[in-house]
Amino acid sequence: MTAMPPSSNVPPIQGGPAHGASDGARARLQGDSFTYVCPGLESRSCRHAVTLLHTLDASMELEVATEQGTTRGQLVMVAPLVPRVLRAGDVPFVMVDLEPSHPHYRRFRSAEPPAGALCLDHLQLTALRDIGNQFLHLRLTGRALDKAVREAVTQLALAFPQPPEMDERVRWMMNAIDQEPSRSLCDLAEELSLSIEHASRLFTSHVGVCLRTYSLSNKIRYAARYMGRGHSLTEVAQMAGFVDSAHFAKVWTRCYGRPPSAYFPAEKTRMDEANLPGWIQPPVE
Repeated sequence: MTAMPPSSNVPPIQGGPAHGASDGARARLQGDSFTYVCPGLESRSCRHAVTLLHTLDASMELEVATEQGTTRGQLVMVAPLVPRVLRAGDVPFVMVDLEPSHPHYRRFRSAEPPAGALCLDHLQLTALRDIGNQFLHLRLTGRALDKAVREAVTQLALAFPQPPEMDERVRWMMNAIDQEPSRSLCDLAEELSLSIEHASRLFTSHVGVCLRTYSLSNKIRYAARYMGRGHSLTEVAQMAGFVDSAHFAKVWTRCYGRPPSAYFPAEKTRMDEANLPGWIQPPVE
């Protein structure tokens, strides 16, 4: 891993905000995580999730540039809410996004790397690379893929400290938002007999993101269910609970570095929908 000096802002991508070989990419929704394998991509983004990136070729490295510096490696973790540029235009890689509701999200988040990203090559754990290669070539899909990703992430998480036990009131707020992303902080605080300020501080101190950010991450996760299904962006925005398609496109582009039109057509991203749990699948139309 090479750490570069910090700069005043995130370095630009030459030739535009995002580009790369997204055609041929594969994706799998796993409820509290999202696995994406790609032949190569360069993008500018700022995710709610903890992001794990692993090159599929042991001879290649990818690069993540943030305002604080640049991290290079084969296995890189990027902290949530960190604006970053991913430079992997000709580097096949697998990405696993861990949402704030993921059981190991707080473990990884506790690292708080000074550069916003952390090279994990020293751990010498290559399970994600093996999983990504098998997923790319359809040798590992469905529930078997889900299980393999969970086990690989758990193994990586052991390198980070166990966070304190979560307050049951925070867990209740997370579950309430999971069921109804439009729930307001005012409603949640009232049900818990807390002031809005106390509920907000409690939630942020335990989860690491504010309630509004958590709600947005849920809407994005819900929208992702409709990738590759032929819906218009207006329809997806409405079904996911966004104000309109412009707001949806803005939030999605900020999270994934490219507009929804680069992901949602079936020819752009092939979704693995084998044996998805019913609560992940979109409603039958």
